[in-house]
Amino acid sequence: MPIILKVNELEPGMVLAANIMNEFSVLLAHGRKLNEMDIRSLERKFPDLMVQVIDPVLDDMVTFDDDRHDQEVSREVRRNVAGVIQKVSHIVRGGVALTGENVAGMQQVIEEMMRYLEENPVTMAILEQSQNWSGYLQEHSANVFYLSLVIGNTIRNYIRQERQRLSAASMIHNAMNLAPLATAAMFHDIGMAPIEHFYQKEGPLSDQEKELIRAHPVRGAEMLPEEMDPMIRLVVRSHHENQDGSGYPDQIPGDRINIFARIVRLADAYVAATATKVYQKAKSPICVLYEMLYGAYRNLYDPVLLKVFSSVTQPLPIGAKIKLESGQWAVVVSHNRHNPFSPQVIVAFDEWGDPLRKEDLKPPFYLGERDDVRVLSFGQEDLRFLNDLGAPPDTPSSDRVVSVCADMLDFCYP
Repeated sequence: MPIILKVNELEPGMVLAANIMNEFSVLLAHGRKLNEMDIRSLERKFPDLMVQVIDPVLDDMVTFDDDRHDQEVSREVRRNVAGVIQKVSHIVRGGVALTGENVAGMQQVIEEMMRYLEENPVTMAILEQSQNWSGYLQEHSANVFYLSLVIGNTIRNYIRQERQRLSAASMIHNAMNLAPLATAAMFHDIGMAPIEHFYQKEGPLSDQEKELIRAHPVRGAEMLPEEMDPMIRLVVRSHHENQDGSGYPDQIPGDRINIFARIVRLADAYVAATATKVYQKAKSPICVLYEMLYGAYRNLYDPVLLKVFSSVTQPLPIGAKIKLESGQWAVVVSHNRHNPFSPQVIVAFDEWGDPLRKEDLKPPFYLGERDDVRVLSFGQEDLRFLNDLGAPPDTPSSDRVVSVCADMLDFCYP
């Protein structure tokens, strides 16, 4: 199984444990033995890239979680949905109105991907954010679609309960049907298509540009064909409403927000915060998830959805190499569905980054179990806040995280 290294830690002869992707094209394939030219090219094009390489010593000593199935399912769903969004954006930018006829073919892809996810359930939701994406909107929408469906498939009973609670009818036929969620998730940002060039802007947005962005939920709902289910238009319109009533365009409080809109809101924020853009660097998944659960913005999301999401997301990937305060390095061996911030790890490298001898390796353990093991960082991210997870959210340790991640909502235009 893989060890995840920074590009500048790669050495000739190392073997890739996973494809290196750009959009949905394979740049370097799984199993490739890296040479000096490969490494120089990666350093030049993607200096911040984290790369999965095979570590045969640890593979012989430890049983790692195998998440290749989850990766393949995620990639297949997102690739198909991204292709549809690309067509939609092309239609909208050409000044042509969406009609029931040109949406019908897109609806077929949605149904196919829903069936595919039902027939290929995943253990963990995995996103592979592109390092160099020319069409941000299509990847973003594909990722939101995928996460929304993973969440929806996990909480069908909660969806039925919430749909019935918000309905005047005593019973809703097929209340657990996720088709409206899937369609709304695909089209949630269609109102951004006419101003998609904003994603490429490096400088700050003007007040007028910000107003155009804040209008995209309403504009997107109006762009959908009349034949489309009214619930889909409702979800598109309200996917930036917040649990505490601070969202837009209508400042709807959480107990009145459609359950599908609450799901898309959460997925939208997470995907946007963890994506690299021209104008802002991505936050790490673990930092974003912590901020959503415990930070200053935790009241923006449905707490039930947050709890479910934290059990199926993967903030620290298998093979992640975590620096400890002792100077040693630990490697993530398996996930922890009960606590995403406490994966199972093994201390495998000394303070100089050299592998420990087999006889010096101790059995894996969960982060937080040992008082002598304190986390320092992963990649460029300060993770010392993980050492104080037992503290309540209003303590100084949480303030330190807020200082790192407080601009999260800037990524998704609150």
